[in-house]
Parts: sequence; structure tokens; C-alpha cells
Amino acid sequence: MISVKDVTKKFNNVVAVDSVNLHIQRGESVALLGANGAGKSTLLKCILGLLDYEGLIEIQSRNTGENLKLSKSLIGYVPQEPLFYDMKTIEILSFFGAIRRADKSRIDYLLELVGLKDHQNKLSYELSGGMRQRLSFAIGLLSDPLILILDEPTSNLDASGREDFLKLVKQSRENGKTVLFSSHRLDEVYYLSDRVLFMKSGRVVLDVKPEKLMSSLGIKVKISFKLPESFIADAMAILSKEGFTNVSRNGTGIYLEVDESQRVLPLEKLMQSKIPIDDFLIQESSMETVISQIEANGY
Repeated sequence: MISVKDVTKKFNNVVAVDSVNLHIQRGESVALLGANGAGKSTLLKCILGLLDYEGLIEIQSRNTGENLKLSKSLIGYVPQEPLFYDMKTIEILSFFGAIRRADKSRIDYLLELVGLKDHQNKLSYELSGGMRQRLSFAIGLLSDPLILILDEPTSNLDASGREDFLKLVKQSRENGKTVLFSSHRLDEVYYLSDRVLFMKSGRVVLDVKPEKLMSSLGIKVKISFKLPESFIADAMAILSKEGFTNVSRNGTGIYLEVDESQRVLPLEKLMQSKIPIDDFLIQESSMETVISQIEANGY
């Protein structure tokens, strides 16, 4: 669906995207990760046809440079911070609908889909951040595009707004849309993506399934169990016997680190052995941890 071949983008002497190659299949959802300045947004803008570049980008096997209008018609774009005129919600959607030649039934359907039917007569500045982003998403869907490109679309949303927006994206993905999105949040990556591409200094340095991301970088999941004092020694012995290493005391319980694929296994082993567990905590790794590990591994 999307093919990027040896794409490079320079701003004067600064190389923002450096000989990137990637291929995204129809119906696939791909997360684009990396530190600020890694080249994520620049690469997305090249794919969108908003920037010129060296190399070749194809949408449905068509060169975007030679078929820009057609390529753009296949893509719905949701930016990080949507900007709207001070118009009513319905007027904004109708305005963009006219550009995309969408009929009124499509507009009515999208208002219902994104939950803005009851807010269609509100002016844009009266909408919450989450509502504005849902309006931006509706605009991106006006032409019923095959591809959705989202550039950190939840970065300015609160928890409730993020949840609502991510549900919309996931629904579109499940309906067959191809999705390419950038993010700084690992929970979004696990929730939405089939593949993770990690960029560093303008290059794609890692291409992996989300469930393999941590193990591929050697990052362990940290788990703490709160146990009755009389069971701590037995619990440590059981986990050590099962092959878990570096099991240690941790205040009122025990602490260990495991591979991502084993995150539930220690709990299962303790429960099978009838060890009473008062509480447990799985400490998720952050994007900062992932970025630091990328740097440490010399990618």
C-alpha cells in the first residue's frame, strides 16, 4: 500500500530523513517512533506530498510525484494540532466536504461516528481539545480513504480525550484502513499497531512486532509482589526453581525482572503453588527507556 525507497530529505545541510526504505501492507497498522528530531514528522510529510524529497514513494504502486492528486485522494491526514476557522462544526465539515466532494449523508454519518452530532452547531473554539481532534479525524475520513496518517494526534489530549480518539482509530483499522501513525506513548503502540518502526537521526533503525519490542532491545519487565512474611522465602524458592533469576527481597515482598513474553508467568507459578498474594505491580517501561536503550545499543 505504501512503499518508500531510498527517500532522503535535506533542509540546507541538515539531513532530516536519510535513505529510508519501508513497505506497509494494505490493512496494516504501523507505529513510527523516535526521539524529537528523529525525522518522523518529516517522513510523514514526504509521504503526504507536503515536502519534496529525493528517492521514490509509491501509494498503491503509483509514484506519488507523478500522481500526487490521486495519491492524496487515498490518504486521510490527522495532524498533531488541527487549526480551524471560527465556524460551526457542521460548517467546517461541510467546507472540507465540498473540497472532497462528499455528499451530506457522508457528513451526517461522520458526525455521528465521531460523537459530534450534538455539537454540530458549536463554534470551533467552543469545542474541547478531544472534540477538535475528533473533528479533525472526521475531516480525514471524508473521502473514505484507504490510508490514515496520524502525526502524534493525542499528544495534547487528556486521558478521556485520548481514549475516545484511540477507539475511533482502532475501529477504522478493524474496518480495513491502513494506518501509519507517530506517537510518544507505548500504550498507544500496543493498542493500535501491528509493527513498530523506530527512527533515529533520520533513519529507520528498528522494524519489529510490538510484542517483540522490549525483548529485541533487552529491556526487562519489572514485577513486585507483596506477600505475607511467612511465605516470602517459599515464593523466592519457587520462582528460582522455575528458572527466574535475580529474585530478591523488596520490602514486604519480592522483586524480579522478566522478559516481556513472561510477564504473567511468575504470577501463575505463585498461584499454582498456593502462595497468597496481597498485591502485585507490573512496572511498564516508558518511551524514554526505549529511546535510551536504542542509544545504548548503538543503533
